[in-house]
Amino acid sequence: MIPEFLTYLRSVRGYSPNTVRSYEKDLRSFSLWASYNYPGISWSKVTRDIIDKYIIYLDEQGKKPTTSNRKISAISSLYMYFQRQGYGVANPCKFESRKKIAQKVPNTIPIAILQQAHYNSKGQLKALIGILITTGMRIQEALDLTCGDIDFKEGRIKIHGKGLKERVVYVDGYTLEKDLLWLKKTNPETHIFNYTQRQARYEIYTALKPLTNSPQLSPHAIRHTIATIMANNGENATTIAKVLGHNRLETSQKYIDFSQVEKATTGITL
Repeated sequence: MIPEFLTYLRSVRGYSPNTVRSYEKDLRSFSLWASYNYPGISWSKVTRDIIDKYIIYLDEQGKKPTTSNRKISAISSLYMYFQRQGYGVANPCKFESRKKIAQKVPNTIPIAILQQAHYNSKGQLKALIGILITTGMRIQEALDLTCGDIDFKEGRIKIHGKGLKERVVYVDGYTLEKDLLWLKKTNPETHIFNYTQRQARYEIYTALKPLTNSPQLSPHAIRHTIATIMANNGENATTIAKVLGHNRLETSQKYIDFSQVEKATTGITL
């Protein structure tokens, strides 16, 4: 059952290899634990009581709440897949009590620092940083962009998001042309950037490091920054989710929640 589910995550949901490996590791860990403690058990026989005992086991092993919650989430996802396939099994994780964890404040980078890094850079690095701070897209989404995804006339970028979902974001034409004008004469199927994800992360880190002591200088911190700015500017969760490609409104809502707390306690915004 696990290989079938992993194939579904790869081919239908469009999950990255790292994410699929994480699911596989968590599911096989539970499978080994269950087989040892309940010899001969099948997936259809797993109960809520067994899941609760597994949570206790993880706690005794010193696992962090975030780790335990991730493992239970993987098991729950497998059962939801079973249900979609018509296997008629109940989800034993549906009513389990996951450990409550304090929400982390999103890692952000002052927008002035990002703008300075953009100004200092040249060539495709300048274009990459410009795209990220203009749209808040994920680093892999930026690296997947082709020249044909940029519509200069309409100021529109087509983004190929997670789970094979596409979305469109609009930016002003000047923003596109100052970094990407050269694309107009390029084959539409050509990728804009020839970085690997590792190279792109390193180049962005190198551009930002001289400008700030912030401990987090990743492309995802740029994405957090844009989401936080949108929340500070009064955008609602639906709009943030649409622009950034969040699959769940709760993900977008957390930026609004943090923004409201920040304004109420310090009056400081990005």
